[in-house]
Amino acid sequence: MIKIEHLTKTFNDLVAVDDLSLEIPQGEFFTFLGPNAAGKTTTIKSLVGLLRPTSGRIFVGGYDVQKDYIQAKALISYIPDFPFLYDKLTAREFLDFVDGLYPGRNNSGQEALKFELLRAFGLKAHQDKLIENYSHGMRQKLVFAAAFLHEPRVMIIDEPMVGLDPHSVHLVKDMLKKKGQGRSDDFSFYAHLEYRRRIIRPYRYYR
Repeated sequence: MIKIEHLTKTFNDLVAVDDLSLEIPQGEFFTFLGPNAAGKTTTIKSLVGLLRPTSGRIFVGGYDVQKDYIQAKALISYIPDFPFLYDKLTAREFLDFVDGLYPGRNNSGQEALKFELLRAFGLKAHQDKLIENYSHGMRQKLVFAAAFLHEPRVMIIDEPMVGLDPHSVHLVKDMLKKKGQGRSDDFSFYAHLEYRRRIIRPYRYYR
């Protein structure tokens, strides 16, 4: 599902990622482990197309992230360590906005999914409130709801559970497990030390 070939990313004289190659097959939970400034987030941003590699290639679902970026990004949900939300939208409007980025989906099915995600993350009673009035935890819940909205084949999560309450942490873990078990072409990808005992295959960075 993911293939990285000789990825190198430099910032002037700083080598953030040095000749990284790896493959992550379908259905696998995978994590990056390493200290700060080891290159975990740089690798992830390269993987989702936010950074252009200095050299090397990245493929998601067979698509080159740089050349076939529309097709590759359609397969991915990405939650960064500091996600951005539109404060002047309500939660419902934000989900409608995200849903509109992925045309061609069943409208009635998507409406039911939005309702279920808002309910599951405890946001149903707050769906018509502006996001600017949300607490940090509520904002993080909304980010996860949006990430599940287009039923991605690949989920990439940087610092995955920051700001979530225990109930939501348990909910997210269960949803990820069900996706991994329910379809062999789904997997989740983390960069967080907390999950080193629960991830099937870690990749450790050494500097």
